Amino acid sequence: MRIHPVNCGLGMAYLVELPQGLYLCDTGSPGQAKRILAKMKAIRRSDLKVIWVTHAHYDHYGSAAALRELTGALIGVHPEDADSLERGLSPLGTARHYGILFRPALAVLKHHMPLPVTRPDFTLEDGESLAHYGWDATVLHTPGHTPGHTCLLLPGGIVFAGDLIAGVNRRGLQRLVATDWGQLASSLARLQAAQPQWVYSGHSKRPISGDVFRKINAG
Repeated sequence: MRIHPVNCGLGMAYLVELPQGLYLCDTGSPGQAKRILAKMKAIRRSDLKVIWVTHAHYDHYGSAAALRELTGALIGVHPEDADSLERGLSPLGTARHYGILFRPALAVLKHHMPLPVTRPDFTLEDGESLAHYGWDATVLHTPGHTPGHTCLLLPGGIVFAGDLIAGVNRRGLQRLVATDWGQLASSLARLQAAQPQWVYSGHSKRPISGDVFRKINAG
């Protein structure tokens, strides 16, 4: 297994290279499909099988529909965020700290680069696996940032954590926007209980070691 982080506008995408196919976690903002396709070309692979969306935000599923059209890959998401994808929504909930800037910024972004309506091909609940699609990866439901936010657990203790944790400047629990602030601490505890060895966030290509991650607290 090889992991290729791809900077896709406002967010990161992670292209996972396996013998049986390519798999993608998140897609970045709208208009970023070309960056993922360029990475696929660089590694001389074109067999993208599945796109897993960690949560229904502009900077995480914005290019999913375009990539599906170009590659035929299937799009999956947790059922509690499926409706937002189907309606082209990016639910921010309430904001704290400089997260208050996100709502006006999102309005400007959507005006210039609309968020496509993206109907998922399948949904998976907590604890379910993508093995049916050829990917040894398990869904961990970690709500709070959005109702259907998930982390993806891979072999070797590797985790794609979406926006459960912050990945820019400060490594810790995400504290900017949430649809349910009360769920974030328990979601962090669930992921820590899985004892990951490396944690990839939605906004930094550098993973957090398991030792550092276990010291993150919700306080």
